[in-house]
Formats: sequence, structure tokens, C-alpha cells
Amino acid sequence: FGSSHSAQIQPLKSAEKPRAGTMVASDEPEVKKAKTEGESYYRVIDGVKYDRDLLDTVEKCAADGQVGYPEAKKLWADAQDGNKVTDIERATLKYALDNFKFTDKAANFLKVYLEAGTHSSYYKTIDGKKYDRALLETAEKYAADGQISTAEAKALLDDAADGKGITGTEKDTLEYVLEKFKFTAKAKGYMEGQLKTAEPKSYYKIIDGVKYDASLLLEVESLAKDGLISEAEAHRLWSDAEDGKGITDIEKATFKHALATIKFTDPAKTFLEGKLA
Repeated sequence: FGSSHSAQIQPLKSAEKPRAGTMVASDEPEVKKAKTEGESYYRVIDGVKYDRDLLDTVEKCAADGQVGYPEAKKLWADAQDGNKVTDIERATLKYALDNFKFTDKAANFLKVYLEAGTHSSYYKTIDGKKYDRALLETAEKYAADGQISTAEAKALLDDAADGKGITGTEKDTLEYVLEKFKFTAKAKGYMEGQLKTAEPKSYYKIIDGVKYDASLLLEVESLAKDGLISEAEAHRLWSDAEDGKGITDIEKATFKHALATIKFTDPAKTFLEGKLA
């Protein structure tokens, strides 16, 4: 889907009833049907039902000539309003892509999200080679904003490892993702480093039965080689761990482990203890 021309759509009058044979999504939640009396939730075009509110929003977004990336994200969020995109909402967004002008980035975003999760097959075959479909779709979502971040690269490795280590297919998938999608420089370096070995390291390191962040622990140990970790280094470690998505419980546990086993200057220790309090 995807087109460069705008469409003028005649609204369905409130008194007008849908034609016989129109498409009906079996999974429309009752709450969405409970519209104000006299107002139709649907708009029927060429015998197909679409979500009236969603289509109205598309028209408003396209009023300046095209739908941009932030607007495409809002459209998806609006469609998801019950943590599920219904068949009619999905059809509405596909109709919008076919009949309104979107920027390339906006169109790509919606196409990726509309495609994800619609297949039952575990594998996706590309040029005769099998890849892990779920892992590939996750990477596509991460890349939909233009590039994959370090935190997202770590999450991909974590998804691939999922407790049992990385399989050959999962490793092939990550190598394909690295080749085909744009990563930040730091994320690319991290992923390349992990994939250089025959068996990529887990995102976690388990010590005495407790999971820790392997890369964070490695960074802490590297900084401690000269004897003490300074306050400036502690600030940098915390900032790196936050990496846009906040500190996870495992990263907090890693810092606590580091404080108990590695030497910090008093100001560095005070800073981290304050953050962890």
C-alpha cells in the first residue's frame, strides 16, 4: 500500500444505513460500538466499513498536503486505544495509505506496524533463507523511527537469547538486521561485537544465581582496573545505563553488586547509593 494522491470522501449520513454485504470485523469491542445515538461509528466506502473517527483524523492530518511521521505515530496510537488494533481499524489505516499522501518515513512506520503480528509462521523466508519472524518484526519496529539505538540493540540480543542461548536462525536474523537496518554508531558497534563470536554472549551474566547486566558489569570492571572508580565515572556509568529508557531492575542489581564488590571513591559511592535509594 502507499500512494501519493489525496481522496475526497463523502461522509455517511447519520440516517443512512450500511449497505448489505458490507465488511464487519468480528472483533470490534462493544465499547467502540456504543457511540452517541444517531451517529454512525462507521463510514462505508465502496461497500467496505471503515472507522469514522480514525478516518476523520487522517483527513485532518493530511489537510496540509501530507501525513508526517509524528502524525502516523498518533494514528497508530489512536487505533491501538484498547491495546488491540481491530480489523476495521487495520483496514482504515490501509485505506489511508492507499488514498492519502504520507511522507516516506510515515508510510514506512505504518506499513511496518500493520504487517507485524499478522503471520502465524515462526519463520520468514527471504531469498531462500529462513529468519526468525518475531525477532525480525521487533527489529523493524525499532528501526521505524529511522535507526536502532543501543538499548534496542541490547533488547534484540536479549530477545534472541531468551533463556536458552542464541540459535543459528536467531544469529542469522541479527546479522541480517545489522546489514539491512540503520543503527546508531554505538548500537552497531555493540551488535557487531556480540556477533563476532561463534556463540554471542548473553545480555546477562549470572553470579550466584542472580542475573546482572553483562555489558554494564564489564564496563564497571574495566573502570576499576586503575584501583578506584571516580565520581565522574560513576555519573557516566549511570547515564549509560539509563540510555533513554530508564534504569531496569537488573541494571539496579548490577550497580548494587558493583558497590559491594568493587572499590569506589566516597563521592562516587554516595552518588550511586543516592540514585539507588
